[in-house]
Amino acid sequence: MLLLLAGHTAGRAVGLASMPVLTRIYDPGHFGVLAVFTALVALLAPLVSLRYVQALPLPRHDGVAMNLLVLALALILTFSLITAALLWTFGPSLLSLISMQVLAPWWWLLSLGVFGTALYEAFSLWATRNRAYRVIAITSVWQNIFGVAAKLGLGLIGLKPAGLLLGQVIAQGGGTGWLLRNGLSTFRANMCHVSLHRIRMVALRWRGFPAWRVPSQGLMVVAQQVPLLFAAAVFSPQATGQLSLAVTSLALPLSLLGNSAGQALYAEAARERDPRRVREMAQQTQRRLFLIALVPTGILLLFGERMFGFVFGAQWREAGVYAQILSISLLFQFCSAPLMQLMNLVAKQVLFLLINLGRILMIGMVAGSTLALNLDIYGFVTYYSIVLCVFYLLVSWVAMRSISSIDRRA
Repeated sequence: MLLLLAGHTAGRAVGLASMPVLTRIYDPGHFGVLAVFTALVALLAPLVSLRYVQALPLPRHDGVAMNLLVLALALILTFSLITAALLWTFGPSLLSLISMQVLAPWWWLLSLGVFGTALYEAFSLWATRNRAYRVIAITSVWQNIFGVAAKLGLGLIGLKPAGLLLGQVIAQGGGTGWLLRNGLSTFRANMCHVSLHRIRMVALRWRGFPAWRVPSQGLMVVAQQVPLLFAAAVFSPQATGQLSLAVTSLALPLSLLGNSAGQALYAEAARERDPRRVREMAQQTQRRLFLIALVPTGILLLFGERMFGFVFGAQWREAGVYAQILSISLLFQFCSAPLMQLMNLVAKQVLFLLINLGRILMIGMVAGSTLALNLDIYGFVTYYSIVLCVFYLLVSWVAMRSISSIDRRA
């Protein structure tokens, strides 16, 4: 966990340090295009693999896992090509259905982003299976460095918003080649086990991932985007922009710790498989993350407005106020996010779907109450933060309860 955390911290630090510079190179309209681009990639990239990649750490034998990887890569290539063909042919029409026609000229970058992000996830999870944490950490650093360099360099020569979009593609999938190179020896050693019959067998064995994780992933991404979309529809564009910066800034450290801790916990729990031992690891992880999160949560709660004004400029102080309100939920999210990875070890993948459906319903309750009570944006953000606290407490409870039903099979 420390190796992954160090790598992701360094990588994210590069991205975070570049934000005050990027906000002075690109205007809010360019960042609006980037927000839409990132949302679509986040929605489509996990779906093109039908979530089979999430099962890669689970098989006991590398030969079985190799068949699973080949299946995932075939799905990624096939559905990425279909996505590219649809965007090329019907891009403006399809994107206008979801009010994202602004991305029509960049359909090819969107296709590349989906393919690269999905491919990186597959090889990253293969490296996780082999405990190549050092390789993952180094890759995370370098792809973030090259991504930021592309955003800065292309922005300075006037390629806007292409610089932001291309830099985002590099930051999300640019390390694929390095992971592939470091995994070549294991690929060669296990390719002899690959056959169509075995690929069909692993597809059936882990059919719960496409059956339940695909709709669950869609619900999760929608739940992440709905608050901003609702704010854009109900409140002023300026307030929505401020809220967007607050959410984006908070997402950096949250995704950093959540991904690092969850990835390491998942890999070790997949090898252990003893419910009692997995429960001990999960509880230990939660305790440590709670202590880590106390300091940044307190600082953000007390000084958020001044911090945002200093870092991003005086015009962004309102975003700091929203960040202060959302910091209430920061502690709970830090502690519960890694436990979501443990759900991959549970035979009933329906839990993923129910958890994310519950989140959608809770956010819908917030939106409905905001309209019914005629709350301003501060009331909306406060209500949303409280609901997030309740949601992540429920996630922790469900995850801990489900550990007893961990699947011990190969």
